[in-house]
Amino acid sequence: MRILLLLSLVLCGCVIVVDNSDTKTAAGTTQAAASKDPPSAPPVSDEGGKPQAPAGPAGVSGTETHHGYEVKDPFRYLETEEGARQWLDRENAATRAFFEKLDGRAIEERLRKLGKLTRAGRARTAGERMFFSKREPTEEQFVLYVRDADGKQRPLIDPAKLDAGGKVALDWYHPSPKGNYVAYGLSRDGSEKSVLHVLQVGDAKVLDLRIEHTRAASVAWLPDESGFYYTQFPGGDPYTRHVYFHKLGGGDDVYVFGKDNEKTDWPDIRLSPDGDKLLIMNFKGWKLSEVWTLDRPSGTLRKILSKDLGALFGDAYWVDGRILTTTNHEAPQMRVVSIDPENPAPAQWKTVVAERGWPIDSIAVAGDRLALVRNVKAVSRLEVHKTGGGLEREIDLPGLGAIYRLTAQQTGARFLFSYVTHFTPSAIYELAASGGEPRVLHAPKGGPDTSMYEVRQVQYPSYDGTWVPMFLLQRKGLKFDGSHPTLLYGYGGFGLSETPYYSTNAIFWLERGGVYAVANLRGGGEKGDAWHDGGRLGNKHQVFRDFEYAMRYLVGANITRPDRLVIRGGSNGGLLMGAMMTQAPELFEACVGQVGLYDMIRFHKFPPAEWWVDEYGSSDDAEQVGYLLGYSPYHQVVDGVDYPAFLGTTGREDSRVTWVHTAKFVARLQQATSGVAPILFFREEKAGHGQGKGRSDRLKEDVMTWEFILSQLGMLEGAGS
Repeated sequence: MRILLLLSLVLCGCVIVVDNSDTKTAAGTTQAAASKDPPSAPPVSDEGGKPQAPAGPAGVSGTETHHGYEVKDPFRYLETEEGARQWLDRENAATRAFFEKLDGRAIEERLRKLGKLTRAGRARTAGERMFFSKREPTEEQFVLYVRDADGKQRPLIDPAKLDAGGKVALDWYHPSPKGNYVAYGLSRDGSEKSVLHVLQVGDAKVLDLRIEHTRAASVAWLPDESGFYYTQFPGGDPYTRHVYFHKLGGGDDVYVFGKDNEKTDWPDIRLSPDGDKLLIMNFKGWKLSEVWTLDRPSGTLRKILSKDLGALFGDAYWVDGRILTTTNHEAPQMRVVSIDPENPAPAQWKTVVAERGWPIDSIAVAGDRLALVRNVKAVSRLEVHKTGGGLEREIDLPGLGAIYRLTAQQTGARFLFSYVTHFTPSAIYELAASGGEPRVLHAPKGGPDTSMYEVRQVQYPSYDGTWVPMFLLQRKGLKFDGSHPTLLYGYGGFGLSETPYYSTNAIFWLERGGVYAVANLRGGGEKGDAWHDGGRLGNKHQVFRDFEYAMRYLVGANITRPDRLVIRGGSNGGLLMGAMMTQAPELFEACVGQVGLYDMIRFHKFPPAEWWVDEYGSSDDAEQVGYLLGYSPYHQVVDGVDYPAFLGTTGREDSRVTWVHTAKFVARLQQATSGVAPILFFREEKAGHGQGKGRSDRLKEDVMTWEFILSQLGMLEGAGS
């Protein structure tokens, strides 16, 4: 975090047909969904009630040939703001009209009450200070606080002072080693286009410094706090991330690294405790990385480990002049190794923590102790080791939960982490490196009573017999008779694990007697490297089949039935939703796809999506275009199918997945469906991929989603609790 040439293949319900000519065509699933009787009419219809998409401008045709495959693209004109304007206005108006007929006041009231709790974010230590973010129930965005040596805490950075409407967000922050400064990033409208600022902690004064294009910046402060290294995308280029050095109060920033990189490389940085050596972990896609070092006194920059090693290196620290890092080299579940930068050959590495049966998720170093988070069946386990090797203790954690944001000051003596379960909001814990049990530093306040609910972990067989884990949230004592409304969520990509998380939306659903299911699909990291590879590139179809068989399990176990089943996913999970709409529309009643990818032939044409070619493949590659076309949701829509209800949401300022995907997919569905289930499009104008979205905007989105879901299941009345 395998290339196949597909000529004639049945791919997860999608068929690529090859004739005897020089041109290949792709056809999608022909299995139509069962006839539905939705409670509301489609937003745009002809006289017969069938949803219709407007025709494109005269003379516009997107049909192209990719390595012998004829690919039709009838809604290419929607790829520009100008070309899509009429369509966007019409669709947003139709969607508003659809929701104006529904009464979501009870939904909004209940979600607002469920959201009345204090949420904790990331915590870090620096010197004698602790920094942490939190959001009170009435606040739009997370606020950064500092707890001084005397135990008193005070706010440092409050985005509401810049925009009371919640459109400015704190993206990231990095305190200096002694805690006297904080470098932090702010962005507007969910764009994640961070601007770097520096604040003086003692008097909360913001310095006269503004560095643009610092999205997700990696920052490494000098020990004396006189300056820092940082990453930037110069000129706003969505790729080509470089490393620079800034001296506080000094002259021009100094370029350090990145000009000779491939444009999709992603360097992260870390300084040794003495400040003499800079470590650059240069990630090349989702499966490879290389390691560089900069000797600051001499200015010597060296590549220590090459991508030719075929390995991924993750969290890394300087320990006693050596590099302590996680790697999948000869360890698909990851291990921790110590590397001598003067003799970095793998044969000379020292294994500090050996590979075990479940993958390592993250590590942190404090003094001579190493804290390690291991995922066991998608549930976090915390271990403490000596940095020289040797397990000291395993830490008991309450319930089936997940550790997020494990951090430590390397010269300090404690670890900080956030811990959350499905029914308890995130709390910030402190763990002394020398021993003892974790203690709560910041506990959540508020929230509903969840004692009447339970979570179960089950496993179900996928199409090929592979056992796939899944969380089931439900009311205690719930009897399965096939009648329970069920929401199934999935992601399955980029080696990311679907670990437990607290969700007011899940609790809202459980209050209605629903079952909330989260499937741990291939493509994620729940079972390590092989699990990720099992849903990557030419194996992506296995993610879709895993999700399909999760639906079949829920029906077969008599938990629900297709007309009571709803599915939901976002981003890469939105791609999953598109695949389910086109591959298994008979298995569910309604689908919500958020900021999803749907055109897999052209996805890499929209920055920064070239970063994801390593995960999906590219239609520019003759050996990859076949399987991409075989599942690309936009291209797998088939005329005459009775498609389920679909709500596609997106944001104009999304700097990860362009809104164009959702527009084209919705237009094609509206054009093709033979049914009357609503197929809706909504683009929020001042929103992005979801990160940085304010509390009020999140509430509006959640209300819309539940209005849609409950209306399709005939459950809209009595939405309050």
